[in-house]
Amino acid sequence: FTEEQRAEAWNETANIVKTYSDELVDRWNKEIDNLLIYAGLFSAIQAAFNVELYKRLTPDPDPDPVLVALQTISAQLSGFAMNRAFVNSTQPSFVLGAAKTPVVPLWVVVLNSLWFSSLISSLAAASIGIMVKQWLTEYKSGVSGTTRQTARLRQLRLNSLQRWRVKEIVSFLPVLLQIASGLFFAGLLILLWNLNRTVAIIGTIFVGVLATFSLSTIILPSVAAHCSYLSPPSRVL
Repeated sequence: FTEEQRAEAWNETANIVKTYSDELVDRWNKEIDNLLIYAGLFSAIQAAFNVELYKRLTPDPDPDPVLVALQTISAQLSGFAMNRAFVNSTQPSFVLGAAKTPVVPLWVVVLNSLWFSSLISSLAAASIGIMVKQWLTEYKSGVSGTTRQTARLRQLRLNSLQRWRVKEIVSFLPVLLQIASGLFFAGLLILLWNLNRTVAIIGTIFVGVLATFSLSTIILPSVAAHCSYLSPPSRVL
């Protein structure tokens, strides 16, 4: 090969590597941007529910013994029975006993566990997504042009992306958000079943339809050839 042919071959190779690298990084950035939008909206909604329900984990404090004593004395004074021989109160006397700690219902504990796990999962997905975007920014920094040295550096960084499983990390982000959504819906059904049976039945039907559709799209690619429902969870199967 002549020097001109070698230079042309290197230039063509550099263009191929650059095109593949830019398309890969742009695709990951767009996917992460969409996930960050969803994670932000979901976390805001989830936090609104958590703010109202976490209070159920703390039982109401015991009433002030002094206030209880005064109320009992007032009831005794208003309940005196007058007789010729004696004056008697029809109300029992006040006895200060040991304070009883109210018990938190089990469904409240389970509900808060699910919802806080969901919130943590969505925030974790957002945090990891931001870190990946920072990695991709550093990946593209200092690499421009189609020279031989640039092509080698770009290929080296591509190999590093594969070696350090960046693709798998990006693919795990939507799975983490799906887990967060599943935990949220599970907690929501627990709340509805403890509030109103009719609303709970309707909510369960809709959540069941969504869960059936989601599971079907995950399982079908592994059992049906050329199925278009490919996603990171289906690739695991």
